[in-house]
Amino acid sequence: MCMANTRSTTVSIRLTPDTKRQLYRLAKSTGRSANYLVADAIQIYVQEQQRQLESIRRGFAEMEAGHYIPHEAMKVWLLSLGSGHELPAPKCVCGESHDEPS
Repeated sequence: MCMANTRSTTVSIRLTPDTKRQLYRLAKSTGRSANYLVADAIQIYVQEQQRQLESIRRGFAEMEAGHYIPHEAMKVWLLSLGSGHELPAPKCVCGESHDEPS
């Protein structure tokens, strides 16, 4: 993340004294400012949360469209793995074969 050419705004956060000490030690050892490390961590966290929420939304859309495997069928299959009596992977309730998303 490069803050030099980016408009930014100020946000205030509360940290435990121990976390603050760790942050400043990390900043010193990496040659970065504590502000840079916090802004970078927040940016990464926000992007990951957005990615995760989008994945959940896609999953719900697939389920509403009738593309899912019932919990009990998946549970039985997973419990069979490594048992010596492994079951075939369960199929989608729609009856179609679906490839993994790329």
